[in-house]
Amino acid sequence: MDGSREAFARLPETVYSPVAEMATVRVLFALAAALGHQVLQADFKNAYLNAEMDEEKYVAQPYGLEEHDNEDKVCLLKRALYGCSVSGKRWNKAISGAIESLGYQRSTIDHCKYARRREDYSDLLVLYVDDILAFSTQGREKTESQLGQLGEIYDIKRLGKARHMLGIGIHQQGDKITLEQGAYLESILAEANYIEAKPRSTPWGAHLKEDSEPVDITELAVFRRILGQLMYLSTATRPDITFAVGRLSSSMSAPTKGAWNRLKRVLKYLNGTRELGISYQKGEENLRLDIYVDSSYGTDPKKGRSLTGYVTYIAGGPIVWKSHLQSTVADSVHAAEYIALHEAAVSAMGSINMLSELGISMDPPTLWEDNDGSRRLATSGLGQRKARHLDIKYHYVQQLCKEGKIAIKRVAGDQQTADILTKGSHTAKFYTYLRDLLGVRRTE
Repeated sequence: MDGSREAFARLPETVYSPVAEMATVRVLFALAAALGHQVLQADFKNAYLNAEMDEEKYVAQPYGLEEHDNEDKVCLLKRALYGCSVSGKRWNKAISGAIESLGYQRSTIDHCKYARRREDYSDLLVLYVDDILAFSTQGREKTESQLGQLGEIYDIKRLGKARHMLGIGIHQQGDKITLEQGAYLESILAEANYIEAKPRSTPWGAHLKEDSEPVDITELAVFRRILGQLMYLSTATRPDITFAVGRLSSSMSAPTKGAWNRLKRVLKYLNGTRELGISYQKGEENLRLDIYVDSSYGTDPKKGRSLTGYVTYIAGGPIVWKSHLQSTVADSVHAAEYIALHEAAVSAMGSINMLSELGISMDPPTLWEDNDGSRRLATSGLGQRKARHLDIKYHYVQQLCKEGKIAIKRVAGDQQTADILTKGSHTAKFYTYLRDLLGVRRTE
């Protein structure tokens, strides 16, 4: 029994294969838009079969090809086979080695991002299993050259400029790149039979009646499936539903009828906003980081935790957004906002490091905060006595300010974009205004 547990504990490490983070994909398109270039896409043919197995794995003889009089024998796998648990890891190891042999360096931020720096330009590859996105800061000719070099190692299918990936529609036109999931959203609505549902103006009704009665067992799987689909939508191109999806996620294990009614409202809201997406604009002046940070005090009534919300912009569009309960209980609005600042600052440094791997330098990111007390504490230490009880890690934001790595500035409360990530009580008019500030707009 103990041996089985030990083997199970080792299993995730032996089969784990990384995939590109969605934030990395968005950074790639934001960077391309700002510099006025295109992102190209390619697909590896029979990707897994290109990887050699470095351990013993056996399979039954293929049906119809059994060796006569030796039907009881098995085959030793020499190549990674689709359906084998370790094939993804072996393929990733093979393609990673091939890309690095071309002079690329694997990112320490995202193991599926590869950068190659030259004197006056940089090349970038983003890998997602057998799909690859390519971009060069010097334009399409250099980007085509990258794919040509890869094509000399593996058989690839060039797809031209990226148009569709992972359920995301990609529109590269003129001085703008737009990401949307209209087709994916329509499939969700069709499956839930909400194509003809009456649209709602906001995804979260502040005055919906809370019903604590558990949902029927027949609806449990449906609730979880729809919510899982909306999670992907909210993390890919629709930050406007992130708050609602995050709050509903707390009901995943035991959903109530109240949660089911709220999920229906999100679907109705999405039915009226299928054409929305996020866009990035051309202009090197757009290569700067702006992060809007907010917090909602005591959002979780059960554990007393507050909610952090922040969104990061490059090239006029959001690349990173977050709406989640804080890991500790804040004893005041001031403390909750300060914790949110710390979390946003950590995220900002991750974005800076990702861009610096490409040789792109920019001014220190600006964090926009509407709480004066937390802003003064972070920038000058004023009010330190009120924060002595907080874990030492939260004071990291003070160090970043002191070293000039970030700047924290005040923003008016009615212009705090991150407010849409921390509350669900907005009026329809104000919600639409915040959604536009967030960068979720109609795609053309």
